[in-house]
Amino acid sequence: MTTRPHRLVAPLLVLALGAGCAADADASDPASSAPPAAGEPRLVIAEGPISEPGMSVAEALGHQATDDLVTVTGALFVDADGTVRLCDAIAESFPPQCGGDRIVVVGLDLAAVGDLQTEGEVSWAENVTLFGSVE
Repeated sequence: MTTRPHRLVAPLLVLALGAGCAADADASDPASSAPPAAGEPRLVIAEGPISEPGMSVAEALGHQATDDLVTVTGALFVDADGTVRLCDAIAESFPPQCGGDRIVVVGLDLAAVGDLQTEGEVSWAENVTLFGSVE
């Protein structure tokens, strides 16, 4: 079995590395996503250390709303309306779609996400690890 390395995304990490992702100007706005529906769980990004591997999105959803900070790994999707989601799976279609359990991500600077791919109105990146609180 082959494992893929996880991309680690943290605002401080990006600043420390000089974040040269200016080529994708549309994706550089911090969390310009539509607000999540009332009661929909969300992962609010926080600054801090990222430990590998992060828990799955399903585990984060089971974590319940808390002040504890968690590390979550999944596939990141940006919908046409700007909603950012972290998903446990990638549905096999083109462009890919968010599959499995999912959580809305709030406060993520998309410029910090390396290898964000775009096709049509959907952008995505595989194996993204985020740090924040489940609310």
